[in-house]
Amino acid sequence: MKCRSVPGSIALATVVGLWAGDALGQQAAVADLPPLPQQRAPRPVQPIRPRRVAYQAPAPAVPAVPSPTIPPAPAPTTELGVPAEAPGTEAPPAGGAAAPEAPAGPGGGGGQLGSNTDLSLPASEREGLGGEPTETTEAEEEKAPEKDPTKLLMNLLGVEESPVKVYGWIQNSFTGNTNGTPKNAINFGVNPNFLANRWMGNQYYLIVENPLEQGDKINFGFRVDNLFGNDWQFNHSHGMYDTVAKLNHFNGYDTAQLYGEVHIPPVLSKGGTDIKGGRFYTILGYEVVPATGRPLLSVPYMFNYGQPFTHVGALATTHVNDRVNWYNGVVNGWDRWINDTYKWNYLGGFTWTSENGKANLAVSYIFGPNQYPRFLPTNTVVYPTGISPLGFLPGRRNTLYGGSFRTTFTEVFSYKWSDTFTQVIESDQGHDPNVAGWGEGGTPKTAEWYSFGNWFLWQFWKKEDRDIMTGVWRSEWFRDVGGIRTGTGTTDNYFEMTLGLIIKPKPYIWVRPEARYDWAQFGTPYSDGKRGSQFTLGIDAILLY
Repeated sequence: MKCRSVPGSIALATVVGLWAGDALGQQAAVADLPPLPQQRAPRPVQPIRPRRVAYQAPAPAVPAVPSPTIPPAPAPTTELGVPAEAPGTEAPPAGGAAAPEAPAGPGGGGGQLGSNTDLSLPASEREGLGGEPTETTEAEEEKAPEKDPTKLLMNLLGVEESPVKVYGWIQNSFTGNTNGTPKNAINFGVNPNFLANRWMGNQYYLIVENPLEQGDKINFGFRVDNLFGNDWQFNHSHGMYDTVAKLNHFNGYDTAQLYGEVHIPPVLSKGGTDIKGGRFYTILGYEVVPATGRPLLSVPYMFNYGQPFTHVGALATTHVNDRVNWYNGVVNGWDRWINDTYKWNYLGGFTWTSENGKANLAVSYIFGPNQYPRFLPTNTVVYPTGISPLGFLPGRRNTLYGGSFRTTFTEVFSYKWSDTFTQVIESDQGHDPNVAGWGEGGTPKTAEWYSFGNWFLWQFWKKEDRDIMTGVWRSEWFRDVGGIRTGTGTTDNYFEMTLGLIIKPKPYIWVRPEARYDWAQFGTPYSDGKRGSQFTLGIDAILLY
């Protein structure tokens, strides 16, 4: 379907982006449900929680493989701007061509935390966010270990060289709504900072991991991500800690990631294969759950309402060659804990990096049954998005579950126009047939959603080898056909534009102010369903340790 406002908005953002980038570059089934009693069509349900994805650092950009006779050239430093690639994977170094190094930042395996905060990479390529480092060059192995200034805890204990890494961050935020405080206290569409005019302790995050070593020997690793704070419900996995904390309260906990992994040396591919099993972040899209792995405090509609956050299952990352990674996995669906009644989904995709390291492309997809075998009870604390309305035939068997295949694709492309200016573009498509309870008289209805997002990241203040201040401009269009993904029950086009800064007075201290404007083309979902737009001012502070 066409949207009257979409072409103009997207065209304007694209033209402005290309012009700005060039200029800066020059400078530097329906049916077997049990019979229903006479009832009214279900009321639209507003989502109870923001949507998802726990944070994992993307694998650093692929370093060049050193020649046995010719020493490798030093790799240039990579700046913000690469789309996020599959968690726990890294592309092998390009043959002969050095790929840019990931900028310093939180998270990540060996080396500095930077690999998971390289915002120029797709989620699937950031280490700890689904991807894995692919290869370690001889030059890197011979380097004397340097202290990572963002890992204060390990430096304090004097164990910075330990194979087991312990690190994390503390994030707090405040978001003011210029429309006033709604009766439900919710900033509709703004997540994870969804509480209006309230201070939130979003993420008190602790990681314990033994990262894989990329090379010609088999080795094992593991990772456990512990998330305390308000974001426990943002990244909630249904069936896991369902009643641990009250809704919208700080004192919640989530084991955001819990997996073991193995590196299999090269046999049929140049960089070998990494296999992980457990609960891990998705490889879809650009933005992620971990606060240190995304450019702004808030996330876009496409991430919150259109993508999974975590999966339970297994994922294999094959490092095909120096610049290509191939992902194949089997998971039990979107954001759900272990249950033997769930059917399996296929999770896959690939990532590509240009020879000069400036361009990155990530294509990811997942398909399989993603409703629930039984309709959820009315006392469900954190109600998932995109399923039957709250209160619809609670506890009864969903006969449409096995035949309703939800399919989602995400495409992320990033390009470094210069050493300081990066552009990221993402497009998503989703289809979920036979979602019971949303049609007339409680009949099934098909959910569809489409989105387009654009990010500009400009590092305009750098000091020595680190960035001090980065400007971020994000613009987005999200179309929810049928209103099932957002829970409004009506088709609408949602738009959002956010301007923000990433300020790092110290490598381990981040401050991110942002101004965000949201509006809907047809409905009035904001301020308790009374307004068609919303303007929020937010800020967060992060301490890495």
